[in-house]
Amino acid sequence: MARFTPLDPSEVVLGRGIAARLARQPYIDALQKGDAGKVEVERGEKPTSVKRLLQEAAKELDVRVRSSWGDGKQQTLYWKKVRAR
Repeated sequence: MARFTPLDPSEVVLGRGIAARLARQPYIDALQKGDAGKVEVERGEKPTSVKRLLQEAAKELDVRVRSSWGDGKQQTLYWKKVRAR
């Protein structure tokens, strides 16, 4: 007979969620290490994806982050943690 084990939903990652989690991991690591930083967009990356991944990582960690592009070509994204209201 099959054996069932209850898990917390946050422990279960399925389908595309696995790739999304792997893509967010460097952002999560950066947010955990410091209160501010910059992300340099690499060849083949989309600036909108970089900003979205940063926001998703912040949401996952339950921190507020503000960010803005440091140049007109959107190659360097500066970010910092902000305090809750």
